[in-house]
Amino acid sequence: MKKLIVAVIGAILGAAMPVQAQYADRPVHVNIGGGIAVPVSDVSERFGTGGSFSIGLLIEPPQTPMFAFQVEYAYNALAGEEKQIPLYATPFLVTPDGSGLIESHHNMQYFNFNGILKPGGDSLLKPYLTGGGGAYYRAVSLTTPSVGYTTYCDPYWYVCYPALVEVDRIIGDRGGWDPGMNICAGLTFKLGESALFYVETKWHYMWGPEFTDAEGVTQKANGQYFPVTFGFRF
Repeated sequence: MKKLIVAVIGAILGAAMPVQAQYADRPVHVNIGGGIAVPVSDVSERFGTGGSFSIGLLIEPPQTPMFAFQVEYAYNALAGEEKQIPLYATPFLVTPDGSGLIESHHNMQYFNFNGILKPGGDSLLKPYLTGGGGAYYRAVSLTTPSVGYTTYCDPYWYVCYPALVEVDRIIGDRGGWDPGMNICAGLTFKLGESALFYVETKWHYMWGPEFTDAEGVTQKANGQYFPVTFGFRF
């Protein structure tokens, strides 16, 4: 019986190894990861660090082992900042007679199409660089317990009211799609024959809408984010 068990285990392992090797040699892989998302520049004045999740499809043509393509989707939820805005009791006042609290929530999603440059060979550790562009969706949710009238312009909130309006006009959910680009540096760690663990840092830049405030100044909602991601590639 012992010899039979050993023989069965040996047969299973012998059959599994070619399958693993075959899987590792496939040109198409899936990566799943998560980590933190850090807003940069003007975005960091409105929102704080949050979490991220990403899933992608990696294509490694056998003819070009040092170059690959990637299609990736990611969701980034960032902490909102509380902000006091000027508040008027009536729409006929010239100067504000108080302030109102605005609470915000923010998420950024994207679809990216990237090229990947990496060394050839079968090393345990491999650095890589990626870069490309895509479509970015930024959404903002604003709430407030305050009542009254206000005049406020913030392109990152997708809000610009040069004239006095009810504060209820400020609150709500809004967002939009914009073009953008990204540059990334990462490192993969080989896990057996069929998977990789990776860590990467990626800088995203996107062009946003423009608004003109009460002083006639044009404000742009260009955004920058810096996610740090840990994940697995199969």
